[in-house]
Amino acid sequence: MRGDFSRLTPDPADYSLVLLQQGRVLVESDWNTAMATLIGAQRTLAADLIGPHGGPENNLGFGAEPISNGRSDLELRAGVYYVDGIRAELPLELDELHWSEQPYPVAEETPELPKPPYVVYLDVWERHVSTLEDDRIREVALGGPDTASRRQVIWQVRAAEYAGEEPSCGDFPLDEWRAGLRGNPPLLRARTGPPPKDEDPCLAAPDARYRGVENQLYRVEVASVKDEAVKGSVTSFVWSRENGSVAAAWTGTIGNRLHVAGIKDVKRGFAAGDWVELTWDTLEYAGVAGTRVKLTGVDGNLLIFDPTSKTGEIETDPASRPHAKVRRWDQRERKAAPLVRGAVELVEGIGDNGWIPLENGIEIQFLAADPGGTHTYRVGDYWTIPARVATGDIIWPRDADGVTASFVPPHGVEHHYAPLTWVGEGTSRNLRQQFEQAARCHVT
Repeated sequence: MRGDFSRLTPDPADYSLVLLQQGRVLVESDWNTAMATLIGAQRTLAADLIGPHGGPENNLGFGAEPISNGRSDLELRAGVYYVDGIRAELPLELDELHWSEQPYPVAEETPELPKPPYVVYLDVWERHVSTLEDDRIREVALGGPDTASRRQVIWQVRAAEYAGEEPSCGDFPLDEWRAGLRGNPPLLRARTGPPPKDEDPCLAAPDARYRGVENQLYRVEVASVKDEAVKGSVTSFVWSRENGSVAAAWTGTIGNRLHVAGIKDVKRGFAAGDWVELTWDTLEYAGVAGTRVKLTGVDGNLLIFDPTSKTGEIETDPASRPHAKVRRWDQRERKAAPLVRGAVELVEGIGDNGWIPLENGIEIQFLAADPGGTHTYRVGDYWTIPARVATGDIIWPRDADGVTASFVPPHGVEHHYAPLTWVGEGTSRNLRQQFEQAARCHVT
């Protein structure tokens, strides 16, 4: 959710309604919270009635049958399936769609299925959609301004090796299997500067406050995950004081110049010294970070970058990519937070160790894993940190003492998994669940 928001903090689970009061200021977070409460209630009801996953008997979707079309592939059947109350639909016009050609690809290049036995499963999640991804959102009657944005349900059919005994629909170890896919999620906490050493409540430490001059929504997002097979690879993150919402359409590349469209103003634009990410829809669907480059200058709609700073290949024809864009991140080289390939190296810690400064007094800490264990980091996982000038502090949950910042798992991206088919050597088994419609004719 990389939109231009003031905060993204959901209400407690027992809050059922957002009530507007006359004569009060209306902020966008109230509207967004109201919608989240409504959609959350609907999905909870669906999950309570259906269960963790299932589809309607008369329109059961996402059947996956192994086929051979010159390579190992799957044939997907149209219909509807619910995962944790979220409705996913494979439209009828896409019936008998091949797994390798699904509309939300799981990899930038055509993927390969694992060797049997494996489980084909549905991965359902949501992404933020702005006018950069869907120009139809603009209101042309008003001159086409950027107004409200959208949240889109993404479904992807994936496959993973399965080491257990051949399962059936009724005895599939769902909780254990889901936990294996999710791994051990990382935990982060945030604070404004080191706590004061003097415990006198009448004395405020000048270095323990948010020192920004504007309200901001900071975003911390995992940019890369260490690959032991790649020399110099590290787990890293990027951050933004504008929730990663500063972006522009990427329309062309000439040498070390990027042609962009849609720069709004200086604050919502780009400047020399900025690190930017070059990305498009396919990369975001696949959970892959785009190439980062460091800007050396800005001339209108031209962004000039240092060619030696690029972290990967740069597309010479971005118009050929779906919704190519340039996104600004705000990390800069600092002694206490050195950059590796344009991102901050992620280090874990506990207590007073491992605190990483962002800016204006805000610090974050990733919790160190238990001895012998590791955390499962995924590119795109993020946390948001609202910072407020009026309080000189950030909005962040606290422990029971009311002072110590709490560790929390990523605020997103939240993935929901459902098994579809088990595939063995020369055989397969359907793992989907189904339900009947409740409405019946009244018999007199």
